[in-house]
Amino acid sequence: MSTWNPNGQSLIQLVNVLVDSLSPSHERRSNAMEVLESFKFQPEFLNYLCYILVEAENDTQLCRNLAPIDLQNCRAAAGMYLKNSILQDSKEYNLDYVKHNIIQGLFSPISLISNITGIVITTLFSTYYRQNRSDCNGIQMISQLLELASQGNEASIKALSKIMEDNAQFFQLEWSNSIKPMEFLVNNLLSLMTYEGSAVIRAEAIKCINTIIPLQAQSFVVRADEFLSNLFGLAQHDEDRLVRIQLCISLVNLLEFRPDKLLDHLNGIVQFVLHIMNTVTDESLTLEAGEFLLAFASNSHIPENVIKPFINDIIPLLLSKMVYNEEDVMIFEASNENDADLEDKDEDIRPVSAKLSKKRDDGNLDDDEDEDDGDVDTQWNLRKCSAATLDVLTSILPRDVLSAAFPFLREHLSANQWFIREATILALGAMAEGGMKYFTEQLPTLIPFLVEELKDEWAPVRTITCWALARFAPWILQDNTQFLIPVIEPIMNALMDKKKSVQEAAISSVAVFIETCDSEIVETLLYNELLAKFNQCFQFYQKKNLIILYDAVGRLAEKCEFDETAMELILPHLIGKWTSLADNDKELWPLLECLSYIAASLGEKFLPMAPDVYSRAWRILCQCVELEEASQSNPNIEVPEKDFMITSLDLIDGLVQGLGSNSQELLFPKGNTSMFHVMLICLRDSLHEVRQSCFALLGDIAYFFQPQLIATHLVDFLRYISNEILHNDDNEAAPSLNNAIWSLGLISEKIDLAEYIIDLSRIVLDAFTDTTKVIQTSIMENLAVTIGRMAHFHPEIFTSGAFATDSNWSRWCEHAANLSDPEEKAAAYGGFLKIMNLTDTSIPMSSSTIHKFIQGISRDVEIIPFLDDLRAFLMSQSSTVQNLKLSEEEIFFLQQMS
Repeated sequence: MSTWNPNGQSLIQLVNVLVDSLSPSHERRSNAMEVLESFKFQPEFLNYLCYILVEAENDTQLCRNLAPIDLQNCRAAAGMYLKNSILQDSKEYNLDYVKHNIIQGLFSPISLISNITGIVITTLFSTYYRQNRSDCNGIQMISQLLELASQGNEASIKALSKIMEDNAQFFQLEWSNSIKPMEFLVNNLLSLMTYEGSAVIRAEAIKCINTIIPLQAQSFVVRADEFLSNLFGLAQHDEDRLVRIQLCISLVNLLEFRPDKLLDHLNGIVQFVLHIMNTVTDESLTLEAGEFLLAFASNSHIPENVIKPFINDIIPLLLSKMVYNEEDVMIFEASNENDADLEDKDEDIRPVSAKLSKKRDDGNLDDDEDEDDGDVDTQWNLRKCSAATLDVLTSILPRDVLSAAFPFLREHLSANQWFIREATILALGAMAEGGMKYFTEQLPTLIPFLVEELKDEWAPVRTITCWALARFAPWILQDNTQFLIPVIEPIMNALMDKKKSVQEAAISSVAVFIETCDSEIVETLLYNELLAKFNQCFQFYQKKNLIILYDAVGRLAEKCEFDETAMELILPHLIGKWTSLADNDKELWPLLECLSYIAASLGEKFLPMAPDVYSRAWRILCQCVELEEASQSNPNIEVPEKDFMITSLDLIDGLVQGLGSNSQELLFPKGNTSMFHVMLICLRDSLHEVRQSCFALLGDIAYFFQPQLIATHLVDFLRYISNEILHNDDNEAAPSLNNAIWSLGLISEKIDLAEYIIDLSRIVLDAFTDTTKVIQTSIMENLAVTIGRMAHFHPEIFTSGAFATDSNWSRWCEHAANLSDPEEKAAAYGGFLKIMNLTDTSIPMSSSTIHKFIQGISRDVEIIPFLDDLRAFLMSQSSTVQNLKLSEEEIFFLQQMS
């Protein structure tokens, strides 16, 4: 224990300030906050806060001056200020008193005080001890927490579980005196799992171990069987809700990280989670049990033949859990009346976020996968988990799942209770993708049935039917287009439903059909009717559904070229809304995104509106960048949300795509390059979505504008592109990396990068030839295109070194063959041929690689621009080509070369 003692007068002063900080009076609170800010500069400030938190109840002076409830609130406030101060400025203070005394707060009989003490201890580990592992107090505190837990102190094990959640990986490292805490942590936690006195201690001990399982720490791996034995024992005898929740989480973790440990016990485990789901009413527990079934179905290490025996037990249970619970049914039944004319309240609208356009990335936004089928059902829950599990199981074992499900579904499709019909339709939609080919016989009668359900008196039924029909869109559009109009027209009629939730589902369904349809079908069969319906929607929809409507309009604009009809019916609504919204209104995000697609689709027809639209997007972007920059030196400046930057960049990019070279004077009036200065700031933004949109804009500028424009800032742009490729290891940031690679290819095709080409090619090839990690397919495809484009000026740079091996040529051919954009594919193959025709023939190309090359180039590639290079290559490889087993399509292609 530290021997520091507070000054009585200073203590009372601080306590009075803390009391004022909790006052209902705004003025007193504000004054108190200012005083607390000034106290932060006192070296003993944290000591006083810690003393008030952990020892105030034993301080006679404080107990005499404050009522018990005021003293308790003051202690809680001191604890939270202590936590925040450690979090922000732990290096500025001497923490000795805090480190030696904070644990006393865990003995408080007041749970608020002991819980806040645990939060402070957790913060100490996340800030101070993590950076100062040599401090022996860290190990001592962990040992104290374990000892207290073994004596029945629940607050200590709760604190430890929070510490483990934040820092588990650091306990594998050496701490003071070369101790690895993980070893004694595992030992003690396994003992605490079976602690007889408190279920909280058992549950929190398992929770701690759940943070260790993903680390695969050796100290745990060697005792995994003991852990499993403890789990099975608890599953048989411990019915406590908290213990069972953590037990289910453990099973999910083991299934993911050590499935081998569970394979011999799966029958008992599955029966255990099914029992919980069948008998327990607490949804937090049944959801965790359901999560195990989802993980079981989704795990690639579990063979189909292992899952198959459980299908007849699992499927009926999943179907039963997809029915709304009694409380939700009551809510829906009490709110089934029409509400389309009622204005949306801001609090009823979920926070808007920008639809972060992938631009040059092939990743899909799975909007149609969202089973958001009503105002009640907006969070992940057992119903959605069950639907997701049914979806996965159907994709694995479609025949077995449908065989088990259809008797139930047939029985309930026409049930009197609307919530049974609704759950049945949800199930059909969940099984649609995986069971499509097995549905074939039923769908000709099932689809008309679903269409009829769009007229159901209950809004939740109409809502889920819109979603389910969208799930069958691939089947309809692949071989059964005779159903398209009979399905899409009723859904379009549902756009004008008198219930907002149905409107929302209908517009989302329409967006899925637009996305799934070929452009030709949209243009010839749906285009005019969609525009007319969207026009009605703009006049009818309230704020919430307008946001979804923007997305659908954007998808239509992306799918087909907008014409004069679109300008007359759609554009006035968008521009009207655009002018009515303030620059800081979040509704601008989806509107800006929508306008970016429309500007790209309308092309030169958008020219009259372009100056005003660009001017505002540029203003919003500059405001965001300026405030962001200013906030670096002044933390009191409120920074706009980054979505304003993202959507402004996307809209400017949409103008560039639509207007092409005609937009150069818009962005760079009289050669003014202010746009580049702002873009360079965006390219160093920490949020990858900002960089993603900015790299997309950079690539389009390189593609459409005069090359000398980028040349003025070429070095800076190449540096940021290189940094992105070299240092972006975040899977979620892949779209930003994709766009950086894509923009480099376009720049290198337009500008001779002679003095930079060696370094840039090395960076690109290091990424392309890296076999130590899994790289997303879209990134590899972009790298393949960029190699081809870089070879436009400098093929010689790829004729030796890393790229000049058959394995890398083969890899290149595999990825180039799958390119969907004909222009990019032609650029890739044109550059590749230049490289191959310059490469020393002493480096042989295998027959399999040559075959991959022919397979790729014979499909959807405009070969005229590089016909001579292609003929030269085929001539050099003629002896190998003659011995290949080629398809008729490939033979026909080669015959054209002769």
